[in-house]
Amino acid sequence: MSAALIIIDLIEDLAGPKGRANHCREQLLAQNVIAHTNAAAAYARIRKIPVIWVRVGFADDYHDIPPHSPLFNHLKQIGALRLSNGGCHWLSGLEVKPEDLQFEKKATSAFAGNNLLAWLQQHRCHHLLLGGISTTLAIESTARQAHDAGFQVTILQDLCAAQTEDIHQQSLETLLNLGRVIRSPAWMKG
Repeated sequence: MSAALIIIDLIEDLAGPKGRANHCREQLLAQNVIAHTNAAAAYARIRKIPVIWVRVGFADDYHDIPPHSPLFNHLKQIGALRLSNGGCHWLSGLEVKPEDLQFEKKATSAFAGNNLLAWLQQHRCHHLLLGGISTTLAIESTARQAHDAGFQVTILQDLCAAQTEDIHQQSLETLLNLGRVIRSPAWMKG
């Protein structure tokens, strides 16, 4: 096995219509991220590439948040990202299949607070294809950690969104230092 498709934080609190911190929702809808994600995941399954869904979430009392994080302490104050409620459910319309893998994380990177890195190394995945929200936080931090761990990194830009298109594009420019940035149809043709 050489590649894995990792989809990060496409959950209700972060992009749903009633999400408590859905700052990326407008861009997610404008970019048609759900449809692109479903198409990429379907292609990956056909090619026997693992599809891995990673979402952030915390205990009801938030004992497991990074204690000095302004971001997560703000989310705690507004009651977001509790694993026990619907805010951590996958977005409506996403096609998460039983054969797909799911991990929970405890910070911005997909590798935070779980054994995703060990699983990828054990299964000899060396090429990570990333999508999700937000481009500036989860995608950038995951790409940095993956890059530093020796993975080949590809960001599927049409599977990502940020607060605005300008912020998304700026983040993609930064990500060029860590890997390839392409649209999913280009990956699926290759």
